[in-house]
Amino acid sequence: MKLFSLLLNTTAPAAPAAHGAAESSNPLDGIIKLFGDFGVDAPHLIAQLVNFSILAFVLYKFAIKPALGQLEERIRQAEQLQSDRLQAEQKLLDAKKTAHAELQKASEEAAKILNDARNSAKQTIEASKGEAVAAVAEITRKGKESLEADRRQMLNEVRGEVSRLVVETAAKVLEQNLDDAQRTRLNEAAVKQLSSK
Repeated sequence: MKLFSLLLNTTAPAAPAAHGAAESSNPLDGIIKLFGDFGVDAPHLIAQLVNFSILAFVLYKFAIKPALGQLEERIRQAEQLQSDRLQAEQKLLDAKKTAHAELQKASEEAAKILNDARNSAKQTIEASKGEAVAAVAEITRKGKESLEADRRQMLNEVRGEVSRLVVETAAKVLEQNLDDAQRTRLNEAAVKQLSSK
């Protein structure tokens, strides 16, 4: 900035004869002469500065400012995406916790159902044992009744056979032929004696 100020201040033509010795000793004059040798003079420099300022303003207004706005929008979108990603990760973590809790709950319920089924099976087995014991008792009772009936029947058959043998033996002993009435009477008497024993 100082350079431009110096250049603007030195735009007035200096008296060449009066300051001839001063020109060579003043460094500013050497710089102005150097710029003059390259074709840079004050009116053209000012025009270039004005043109550059206009170009810088137009570029800032129509190129840099919209680009910065887009950049800020992209940064905002990136921050929003980051926020959404963190929220999604938190939801995923919450879902995993919920799924783990539900799985644990289902496991506990399954264990409870299994335990209830085992208890029910034990009760059913105990009831079945009771029924089996009752059925065995009933079968035993029926078996005893059947044995008792068979024993009575066999005893009656044995008594009948014994009475027949007694009658035949008595008939042989007496050596007489007994008629049917006598045989019946002797049979009944033998049965009475056997039944009383």
